[in-house]
Amino acid sequence: VAGVILLLFVGYQLWGTGIEESQAQGRLQDRFEKVLQTDPKSNPSSTGTPTANGVIAVDEGDPIAIIRIPDIGVEKYVVEGVEPDDLKKGPGHYPHSVQPGRLGNFAVAGHRTTYGEPFRNLDELAVGDDIEVIDARGREFVYVVTAISIVQPSDSWVVSTSDPTTAVLTLTTCHPEFSAKQRLVVSARLDEQRTPSVEDDSFVVGSGSVAPTPVDTTPTVPDDAAADIVDDSSVIPTNETFDAGWFSDSSAWIDLAPWLVLEIGLVVFIARIARRFPRRRQVAIGMVGLILGLVILYFVFQNVSRLLPPNL
Repeated sequence: VAGVILLLFVGYQLWGTGIEESQAQGRLQDRFEKVLQTDPKSNPSSTGTPTANGVIAVDEGDPIAIIRIPDIGVEKYVVEGVEPDDLKKGPGHYPHSVQPGRLGNFAVAGHRTTYGEPFRNLDELAVGDDIEVIDARGREFVYVVTAISIVQPSDSWVVSTSDPTTAVLTLTTCHPEFSAKQRLVVSARLDEQRTPSVEDDSFVVGSGSVAPTPVDTTPTVPDDAAADIVDDSSVIPTNETFDAGWFSDSSAWIDLAPWLVLEIGLVVFIARIARRFPRRRQVAIGMVGLILGLVILYFVFQNVSRLLPPNL
């Protein structure tokens, strides 16, 4: 029984989560298309409300951009935020990094082996490959890959702004596959000749009554590991998503417990009830119990998934 449950969990992780992500991407597509078709100054989109300067206001988990990586066949809607629930929908924008096309570091995290595995083949990219980003205003920016590196979970400086005068893109995911031991980082620089940088944001998080949180660009001297990826770097406080490993979401245990109790209780209840009936009815009762058990097991798996690294 334990073996079957483990196999079911592996199947859920590899395929079930992909179905969930695909459905989420479909919803994000509908919402993002409405944003692109709407003039935020005169007609608010369903994703958010217009601010005084016409910037779309979004909430965490809302779509804020499209990312395309032609060389590895990736086209996904990027959401705001990098919490586990955000990354289940698709790649997520690190909130304290800059927005697409802005000077500074536009940083995005994504799953590598679950939830659609958008960043599974990042290691197949090469220096010079293009990465395209379309923001909430429909503006397209082309970044060119400059480096592919592997860092430790403690090296969260890679998602900070190292040079406030240059527009760069950083993609992060777990490494190696099926492990959270290290992080795979793809660095790219905006091709200013094809798509110049911009000075205005395409969205603001929340009601829009306040400006986006400014990015700390205070320069510091990087260590030897940092120097392998960037020429000059700034160190920011540890990013919880970047360095989060196994069992990092402690609240998952609280949500997991009642579903486990319910699953075990159902098994015990069905077993005791079935004994009171003839064999034919036992089979029927067992089938009903199996269906109910699988439904409950789905919610068990969902909460167990929260105990895995956020972008595994």
